[in-house]
Amino acid sequence: QVSDGSLTVLSVSREDRGAYTCRAYSIQGEAVHTTRLLVQGPPFIVSPPENITVNISQDALFTCQAEAYPGNLTYLWYWEEENVYFKNDLKLRVRILIDGTLIIFRVKPEDAGKYTCIPSNSLGRSPSASAYLTVQYPARVVNMPPVIYVPIGIHGYIRCPVEAEPPVTLVKWNKDGRPLRIEKYAGWNLLEDGSIRIEEATEDALGTYTCVPYNALGTMGQSPPARLVLKDPPYFTVLPGWEYRQEAGRELLIPCAAAGDPFPIIAWRKVGKPSRSKHNTLPGGTLQIRSLGKDDHGEWECVATNIVASITASTHLTVVGTSPHAPTSVHVVVAMTSANVSWEPGYDGGYEQTFSVWYGPLMKRAQFGPHDWLSLPVPAGSSWLLVDTLEPETAYQFSVLAQNKLGTSSFSEVVTVNTLAFPVTTPEPLVLVTPPRCLTANRTQQGVLLSWLPPANHSFPIDRYIMEFRVAERWEILDDGIPGTENEFFAKDLSQDTWYEFRVLAVMQDLISEPSNVAGVSSTDVFPPPDLTDEGLARPVLAGIVATICFLAAAILFSTLAACFVNKQRKRKLKRKKDPPLSITHCRKSLESP
Repeated sequence: QVSDGSLTVLSVSREDRGAYTCRAYSIQGEAVHTTRLLVQGPPFIVSPPENITVNISQDALFTCQAEAYPGNLTYLWYWEEENVYFKNDLKLRVRILIDGTLIIFRVKPEDAGKYTCIPSNSLGRSPSASAYLTVQYPARVVNMPPVIYVPIGIHGYIRCPVEAEPPVTLVKWNKDGRPLRIEKYAGWNLLEDGSIRIEEATEDALGTYTCVPYNALGTMGQSPPARLVLKDPPYFTVLPGWEYRQEAGRELLIPCAAAGDPFPIIAWRKVGKPSRSKHNTLPGGTLQIRSLGKDDHGEWECVATNIVASITASTHLTVVGTSPHAPTSVHVVVAMTSANVSWEPGYDGGYEQTFSVWYGPLMKRAQFGPHDWLSLPVPAGSSWLLVDTLEPETAYQFSVLAQNKLGTSSFSEVVTVNTLAFPVTTPEPLVLVTPPRCLTANRTQQGVLLSWLPPANHSFPIDRYIMEFRVAERWEILDDGIPGTENEFFAKDLSQDTWYEFRVLAVMQDLISEPSNVAGVSSTDVFPPPDLTDEGLARPVLAGIVATICFLAAAILFSTLAACFVNKQRKRKLKRKKDPPLSITHCRKSLESP
């Protein structure tokens, strides 16, 4: 606020720091003064550290730059939750520079993790910023046991305890100093993590094993040798029963005991949702629950473990006299204004249970919660309900509640769905076929030849044509199967002295076009059929043959007379001349020879 030449800044924040200039004006001129506002407070990190990845034995560097007034900044760095100067093996290889930079010399795989920078100037609450260090190194074996125990009669594992960054890509095994060919052993499989799974161990598995892991950076070498020993797995001497039923609030003991070499340790665990009741395992392996609660209902497992193997035995505990358990597997199938809700009933607590479906629009769920939704009762014995009177294209949430005479269950999981929208009718694409064009009719001796052009426009290929005719008012089909690739049709066996009219229609995907133009023709002037002789030949054809023979005979006679005349003339000339040249004589002989 500016008042009487003074500037007042209310509730100063860090963004208000900087230079301020005051200007005073009068007719004699102006005066200018600049001052700088410094805002005291805790530091502000302007350049937080960033995640980095380095290879083993390299140096790692994190930057952390802060601003503050007063500027007497100090920086603290933490690995996970521990000061780097207090962490063994790391405190001798770190240095914090005056500008907040953290340097880690000759990093090791153990240095990987989250590093946090905290600048401080003793004012207010110090900020913090974190980044992660990833150390890449070749694959290595850690804590390989000297003895590997494999159970007899059940499946077991030969494990290679590996650390690697990036992850392991290959593990090679040796047995008794030679490469192990796993495919030679029936029931042996190499798993993705490099472990060997043995379906059932025999004496063939005995020996000394070593493993060599590899990743993208290579390997740090072979593991120490480990001797494989076959031992009997632990076994149960007392098994729990299949099922136990007990009232809520009562004490329950479930027996379980096992033996083996070495002697196994027995522990109990609940499958699925853990129990909140106080329960413990007695020295002999028996499960003790002092006061049964609703959460104790369900599947329990007794686990016996030693260095050879772990075995389990299961039992089911039914707690009677509680409110019902929440329904599960809620499924909602929606329509435009309705939804079909179905579910799997939970345990009824030992009493008959009924259900109710709760629902509401999604926006009301955010404002009020499930208890402010609408609820609908479900008919007894049913595990589904049709909910109607919904709004189309609206998000709804559904949940199912169970109740018996002792109370209600918790709500089932909430399912969110959208009702369908009003169907939108989209216009179908226009399918077009125009009539065939330029139909013509030409008379021939055998009938009428009809020709046409295909339609000018058609969305798809023409399937066929239909040829129609009429001699009166009514059109009749002459042929309805003319292929769509044809553009001609021959009409035969027409009646004499009749006027015919023709038209053609195109068929495309069961859509028939309008008819073409009408072409008319009279059968009155159709050429009569030719007369045949008794021998089956037409008279004009026979006359042509006779004329041709006569012409050929006359031509032969004329040619013969002409040849005789020419020969007589040549003989006369030969008599007049003496001693003709040999070449000429030869030429004459050649001329006479034909």
